[in-house]
Amino acid sequence: MKKYKYSKNKKMIFFRTASLITAIIIWIIYLTSGKGKSLDINIENVSALKISSEAINDIKKLSEKYEIDFSELFTYYAVENKFFENKIEYDSKIEQNFIINYDKIKNIYNFDDIKDYYELIKNIHTDIKLFPIDIKYKNEYMYGDSWGGERTYGGKRIHKGCDIMDRENIRGRIPIISMTDGKITNIGWNEQGGYRVGVTASSGNYYYYAHFDSYEKEIKEGKSVKAGDVIGYMGDSGYGKEEGTKGKFPVHLHIGICPKTNLSDEELWVNPYPFLRLVERIDNSES
Repeated sequence: MKKYKYSKNKKMIFFRTASLITAIIIWIIYLTSGKGKSLDINIENVSALKISSEAINDIKKLSEKYEIDFSELFTYYAVENKFFENKIEYDSKIEQNFIINYDKIKNIYNFDDIKDYYELIKNIHTDIKLFPIDIKYKNEYMYGDSWGGERTYGGKRIHKGCDIMDRENIRGRIPIISMTDGKITNIGWNEQGGYRVGVTASSGNYYYYAHFDSYEKEIKEGKSVKAGDVIGYMGDSGYGKEEGTKGKFPVHLHIGICPKTNLSDEELWVNPYPFLRLVERIDNSES
């Protein structure tokens, strides 16, 4: 009887040990496959979004070529590059280096871990339908990635937006159109932004247009706008406590994007430049 009891206990210990070892092996395989991998992404990198214009356009073309959702493709590319911790040089071999391994890259991450990044990109990309200046003025402006430049008015700070400059530096001559559908939730004088308009899209994302010379007629808080509606005219207002201050800098439009997101408990502004490049490319391809 004792021998039987001993053998039974021995079998139980064996099975428990085997089960534990199996569980450990499965967990190791799970971890080494990348699932559950820590993203280790700095929120400042997400905000700055320092991807080259060539790369963003290539990703758009590849998403169309391989019929992959652009926002998904862009998200995985951004996550793989830690949201461009250091602005990456243009990779002319994105197709060979990234797309060919896309399924493997997707398997590295749990989608739940990247969901908030995906939604941030998707919502902005979906919201923005048009470049803020009509295509017929395409030779009248210039811009680059001006995110992060130093600003000193009102205290030292970094530039959290994208500036589109009037080549002729003449206030009031270039109409500004809404990039998105939405509702005007802010309008009026702002010490730094001058005459500005804020449009909130259905996604909850806030789109900020600053330094207007004047507003379009009937533009007022609470009014609904469609992408393409004229909301004002490019100017050089701002940098003054007194309403109407102008001439403190060249004529330009400042674009800012403050998305509704779970990625930060604080107000988060995201670099508009890559998204502007996307809609400008679309506009120009149709001209």
